[in-house]
Amino acid sequence: MKVYLFFIFSVCFQLVNGNEFEFSVRNLISEKCIKDIDTWKTSLKALSAELLQCGNQESCQETKKKVYHDNIYSVYQLDSFGKIPPNLLGFNKVWMGEYDECLDVVNPLDKSYHFNSITQFCWAHLNLPIGKILSKTENAVKTMSTTCGAGRPTDVKTSICMPRSCSEHDLKLALNHLKILPTPVKLSENTTVDLENGDKYVCEVTCRPVDFQPNYAFWIVTVILGITVLMCIFATVADYYKEIEDEKMLQDEKKMKNSSISDGFFKYFLTFSMLTNGRSLLRISNNPNNLKGVECIRFISFTWVVSGHIWGDWENADNPLKTIDILKTRSYEVWVNAFFSVDTFFFLSGLMLSYSFLPKLTIQKAKDPVVWFIFYLHRILRLTPAYLSFIVFYATYGPLTDFGPNEIVKREDMDNCKKYGWKNLLYINNIYEPRKNCLSISWYMAADTQMYLVSPIFLIAFLLGPIPGILISIAVILLSTLLNYWLFFRFDLPLTLIQAYMTGDDNIIHVLQDLVYEAAYIRIPPFLFGIGMGYVMLRTRNSRINMNTGIVFVLWLVSALLALVSIFSIHSYNRGDYWTPMKRASYYAFSRIAWSISLSWLIFALNRGQSGLIGKFMSLPFWTPLGKLTFCAYLCHILIVNALFNLERSPPHFVGAFHTYLTKVIPSVVASCLFATIWTLLFEMPFAKLESFLLQKMMSRSKKENEKNMECTKI
Repeated sequence: MKVYLFFIFSVCFQLVNGNEFEFSVRNLISEKCIKDIDTWKTSLKALSAELLQCGNQESCQETKKKVYHDNIYSVYQLDSFGKIPPNLLGFNKVWMGEYDECLDVVNPLDKSYHFNSITQFCWAHLNLPIGKILSKTENAVKTMSTTCGAGRPTDVKTSICMPRSCSEHDLKLALNHLKILPTPVKLSENTTVDLENGDKYVCEVTCRPVDFQPNYAFWIVTVILGITVLMCIFATVADYYKEIEDEKMLQDEKKMKNSSISDGFFKYFLTFSMLTNGRSLLRISNNPNNLKGVECIRFISFTWVVSGHIWGDWENADNPLKTIDILKTRSYEVWVNAFFSVDTFFFLSGLMLSYSFLPKLTIQKAKDPVVWFIFYLHRILRLTPAYLSFIVFYATYGPLTDFGPNEIVKREDMDNCKKYGWKNLLYINNIYEPRKNCLSISWYMAADTQMYLVSPIFLIAFLLGPIPGILISIAVILLSTLLNYWLFFRFDLPLTLIQAYMTGDDNIIHVLQDLVYEAAYIRIPPFLFGIGMGYVMLRTRNSRINMNTGIVFVLWLVSALLALVSIFSIHSYNRGDYWTPMKRASYYAFSRIAWSISLSWLIFALNRGQSGLIGKFMSLPFWTPLGKLTFCAYLCHILIVNALFNLERSPPHFVGAFHTYLTKVIPSVVASCLFATIWTLLFEMPFAKLESFLLQKMMSRSKKENEKNMECTKI
């Protein structure tokens, strides 16, 4: 641990007083980089020498002023370096300097030092064997054998301010050439721990972006966005004046006729009207057949997703031990287990699919390929415009949020959209090379679409009757559960992604995240429960259900217990207790089944008069527009969350749940909803209306062809 504390002071001292780079090293580092570093070191030496020689002598005060003026920039540059921080016992692994001070450095004698070789704020990731040190002390813990590398859970890093002419590779070579750390770390007279990667004490250097250079793709996307915005504005104005004309015609008691204009292009143009779309967004349906509480559940689940991703960003905090300590508090399991919010989305997806589609489906229609073609086409056309447009926006405008000292924004995730975005459009990004992902949260879109792809099997089964539907659903849930058990036993998987990332084992992370957590075949049980519940709600839609108060109370109690057990029973594991593979696999499989059963009763009670005040609250009108925004809000929230973290000029600091919700979750949810409102009005709703026009035409043509075929059959 002494090495851990001594590093930053040694770096600064060596940079000022160290020897010149060896010839072999100079050949590996760019000439411009070496020149700029030498200029900086020379300024530091000149300033210190002149101040020491002059002292308080009046005869050289003017000389001292000139030297001070010409070289003080070098002190500012050095001052912006990371220094030994407080809370080292809390494993403060982020030694951050002053970001703005670094970027404001100007050499008055060499303007190119500022304008052409502007200083950059970088992170040096230190090769400190924390895991090995801890394993040989009394505080032995299971952790990684090395902290080396950005993104590692125990990555220790300090900030440096160097000329921009130096690449990350140049800086890594330069820092390692100083050879400040000894190869072995002495814990006692008889105990040493070797460094990883030989004698390199800096295993990686990552520099923060200084400016944004727009390319042709950025300008193309900007033009398309501008055209879309202008189209929406013109459509809104046209819609406004059309409404005025319609009102005048009604006041004059003139008979209104649908003009050829309104039936032609003008009708499609008005789908971009923010006036009409805004009203649709705020409209509260009075249809008694609509399921109550769905929008409330959807929005609350979305806020749960946001809080879960914010919890993930606390890995970058300057007090990570405090964030780990909260796992000892049972109440925090609600936050840590935000994974159930995704299962809620899968459940609602199946619920709304069966409840809305089964009434339109008959045995005769189920045999018609056109019906299923439209079924799949509807899904693609309904989601893809808003989804695709945001991916394009994310890839081009997302880098604008990647500024500041913190390494929160995933620039690689944005860059991958240019290479692998086609996987998102095919909804296979959670299957084909899932590690190379674009918009990491979009795995949910792929998994949900894959479930939708196989949903006709279950819809047709329930169309034939409850028994076929239930039997096929149980068979698939059983198969999914057995596969879940096999994966946990085969790879000895941890239960949570947090635990997987703490192991540092890339294979374990890959299997748990890609083959279990993001896999449709593992996550499908809630979706099937949703389809089954949609069928139940459909069959009981016109029925009056009277239930004994005692039975209702017991069912509410059982539902609440199932939900609480699903969330809180993992507490001992998160606290550090050992669970056997059998126990881990059982929890992973059956907790989601229990959660789905709990949701099933909640939906039934809300819509069949068994919910009381809970039902009234969850059916309040304001939930409807919030629920409608969740699709676009889900797409954009990760960009918003990371951008808000990145605005700060200090490392994230965890205080507690209330502070996090007040300063992070609520602002993120509000900002996501504001962004989602814009995206919904610009892309989701206009293209949803265009899609409905297209499908209506296709269905009308199909209907006419069927009528002709019927006539031919009669003849």
